[in-house]
Parts: sequence; C-alpha cells; structure tokens
Amino acid sequence: MSATNFHLRLKAWLLCGLLASCAAPADDSAAGQSASSASSQASTSSQASTSSQAAAGASDPAASAAAATAAFPVTVKDLRGEQVFQQAPQRIVALEFGPMDALARLGVRPIGIAADGDKANEILPHLRPYYPPGSTELVGNRHSPSLEAIAALKPDLIVADEQDHEQIYSQLSRIAPTLLYRSYRGSYADQVAQFRDLSRLTGHAQEGEQALAEHQALFDEVKATVSPSAGRVVVGVLAPTGFFVHSRLSYLGSILTELGLDNPVETQEGETQYLLSPEGLAALQPDTLIVLYNPEDQAAYEKFRAEPLLASLPAVEAGRVYVFNRDAWAKGRGIIGLRGILNDMKTSGVLSGAAAPAKQSVAPAPVQASTP
Repeated sequence: MSATNFHLRLKAWLLCGLLASCAAPADDSAAGQSASSASSQASTSSQASTSSQAAAGASDPAASAAAATAAFPVTVKDLRGEQVFQQAPQRIVALEFGPMDALARLGVRPIGIAADGDKANEILPHLRPYYPPGSTELVGNRHSPSLEAIAALKPDLIVADEQDHEQIYSQLSRIAPTLLYRSYRGSYADQVAQFRDLSRLTGHAQEGEQALAEHQALFDEVKATVSPSAGRVVVGVLAPTGFFVHSRLSYLGSILTELGLDNPVETQEGETQYLLSPEGLAALQPDTLIVLYNPEDQAAYEKFRAEPLLASLPAVEAGRVYVFNRDAWAKGRGIIGLRGILNDMKTSGVLSGAAAPAKQSVAPAPVQASTP
C-alpha cells in the first residue's frame, strides 16, 4: 500500500469515529432529559463550589477578596439619592465620627479624617487606638474641614454629615463621589444602617454582619437589665452653657427607646436635642436622670446639682442620677462607640431602677483597639 493511500484511509477512519461520537440520540425526549440532568448537576456543582468558596473566604483573604469583588456593583442610598459604585473605594475621607467609627471597626483605614470640632485637632478617646498619630491625615475639624486638604489626598469617596457639611456638599462632590448621611443628628437606627452601607461598599459585608451580630448580643444583654422601676429616663449633656436634653429621635434618646425605656423628651421645633431650663427639666419629672459631662466641666455639674428646682425630682430623691463621660456617649456614634455606651449601662446598673453608686466618675474608660 502506498503512503498516499494509507494516509487517505487513516483520515477516513478518524472522520468516521468523530461523526459517531457526535451523533444525536434517536429519542429527542431522552436527549432533553439528559441535557436537563447535566444542567442540574452543573448547577448543584456550582452551588457547592460557591458555598465552599464562601466558607473558605472566612479564613482565606484571596477568597474573601474574590467574594467582595463579586458583590459589586453596590448601590447606596444617602440623603441625596442613590449612587452606584462599580468597585470598592480605596481612598476614603471620613468627615464625621459615625463613618470614622464604622471604617475602624471594619479594619479599613481612611486616607483622611476630620478631628473633633470641639477640640480643634484631637481625635476622640475611644477612636484614638484605631487612628494612632501618623496613620492617616487630618483634614481640619469636622465643623469646618479643609477642602484643599481633602482635594490634595485625591480621594475616591468622601463620607460627610448633613449637619456640618450640607453647605459644602457641591464642592465635596466635585472632588469625589460624596455620601451625605444624617449622623450628627441621626438616630440609633441611622447609625446601624450607615454601618451596613459602608460594610457593603468597602467589600466587608460579611465582617459587617458579624460585627452587627456581636453588637446585637451586647444590646440584648443590656436590655435584659432594664426594669420598670427605672421609670421615665431623661438623658442630657451638661455644658457650662446649660443642660441639653436628647429627645426620642436623637441618637442617645433613640437608644433608650430601642431598649424599651420611657423617654419623655419630645423634639422641639425640629431639634432632636436642645437646651432645657431647670423649670423645663422639673416639668418632665424624670425617675432616672443621666447627666453627661467631661471632667473639665465638674464645676458646672456642681452648680447643676445645687439648683433648688431639681431637688424635688423623683430621680434626685431616689438617688438615681447617673453621670457618664460626655464625649464617650454623645459623640460615641457607631458600633465601637455603642460598645462603650452599652458597657457603661450594663456595669453601672443605670437601667435597673437602683440608686446610683455613691462615687461616680466621668473619666472615660481606656479603650483597646479590637481586630475586626
């Protein structure tokens, strides 16, 4: 046999084999069932693979990163509407305590933050462990951040607050996409929602849900200490200029309400927290009074205690006047701040209806940075 004939017969044999392997089954319904079964198996395999990857992602950074990438695009709704993000921002500037707290708890280091507006360039004590000196840039204080300093950092996301930053929103949004939240005047529910938004947006949704589960467990512990004998509970900030009560719609007031307590303070002319005279406080007849002030305002507290109109308050007569650190409570907006507030509530017994300890301190407790 010639080489040419051999090659021709070989090609014909290969072609017949290929056609036989590709031949359709005689029964079309059987073919459909076979295809359906294959599809079902592929789907099951895909689901198993996804579950396996999700489980691995808890301990495998590469798997977590892949899962985070798969979660995008992410749509976030703020006070200005909805914004769609195709990927997780990498250069974030946070201009309020709430987002600073959220990012710290998620293990995300912003490139810029705003300092405490009341103390120029200081960072709140409960956030300092997460933002040691030199770890990020300060862009001014939260009441008046520097647009120039923010722009110089070339952020790809700015998280701002309605109270302090609505007037400069247009300038901020020209620098980078800007989320405008109600944080300073926001409620407890607002803070939880914003934390969940930022956990999704930064690709840390799983870590965020875990943090919220831990928070809820502590919240439930504190709720279990609540007694009806605590009665009407009023919380307010004491400053040299007077006593500022927090209504049901304020951050602290809404926490009390969420815990099932009776907070008799209503909003006033749209304000969720406002200056209240001794006469106004006496009219509320609180059974438990929570006074927040900083150590440097001890003289103001002594003057407040000496006010004749307050001597007959049920809270004063029963010895249920509790004092806590103003910065830790009034500015502790976020999951980390809430941990401090709830721990104070749990250890002090403020919600139990018992009398306050004879000696109380408003010095903030030391905070250890926790690993998310």
